[in-house]
Amino acid sequence: MIDEYARKKLALEHSRLLSAGDLDGLMRLYGDDVTFEDPVGAGTRTGREALRAHLAEAVAAGVRETAGEPVAGQDGRHALVPVTAVMDYAPRGPGYARRGWLAPPEEPDRQRLRCEYMLMIQTGPGGLIRSMRAYWGRSDITVLDAEAGDA
Repeated sequence: MIDEYARKKLALEHSRLLSAGDLDGLMRLYGDDVTFEDPVGAGTRTGREALRAHLAEAVAAGVRETAGEPVAGQDGRHALVPVTAVMDYAPRGPGYARRGWLAPPEEPDRQRLRCEYMLMIQTGPGGLIRSMRAYWGRSDITVLDAEAGDA
């Protein structure tokens, strides 16, 4: 188990590295047996290769995250942080529109997405993230004009 401060710092470091586009740095935060679900309800995926592909898509979309104040679970394993993420409409927006999660914009090349979510991590014995869950729903994602900027 790692202490509360270290778990909070790990959750914040995830957002910092993702915003920096540092995929290799991000992957160093995660254990080999990682499981993740983004968004929760979309199905759990397992393994570093699947996680790398998922995070690479966010990096390719120019994601910028602003993390709020994290909290730590009293179980010695979890931390939770509110996050605002802003990214290019593509590549994720068209899939969200197909699912009916948002209306397709008139000018997708000039649009960005904003997603308000809660990131929950669970650490393993070595202090690495063993599980990541992102909680957000349809009402938490909106389309912005490209001029709206970052999170």
